[in-house]
Amino acid sequence: MMEDISESRAVRLSWDKVCGIVSKEIEEILGVRIQCRINVAASSFWDLTFINYRLPLPKLCQLLQETQATPEDWEDALPDEGEIDVNGIGIVLAEKLISRHLKLTWEHHLITEDSLWLVGVTKNEDQ
Repeated sequence: MMEDISESRAVRLSWDKVCGIVSKEIEEILGVRIQCRINVAASSFWDLTFINYRLPLPKLCQLLQETQATPEDWEDALPDEGEIDVNGIGIVLAEKLISRHLKLTWEHHLITEDSLWLVGVTKNEDQ
């Protein structure tokens, strides 16, 4: 039935664009310019690896604070005990940085080989 169909806004970001956005946000927050690449795993997960750079833990914490990360987000982002730096960030923190940059929130993401789709997008007025 037609009344069961609802439309929602979607935004498509190429993986290059995703890298660019995350790099810009890291540079804005930390004053560090990094290059990165995206790793896509089985269309359900992605993360971001820094190229020739390791991010010190205090800087990672600064990113988490800046994005108002939840305790679960902190747990997801922090490396295993004993590690003093990281060579990339996971999907949760990366998407928080994208949200901060684009001033958007979304209900779902879809991962394809060449892009990240943000589905059910709404504009964030409070950022």
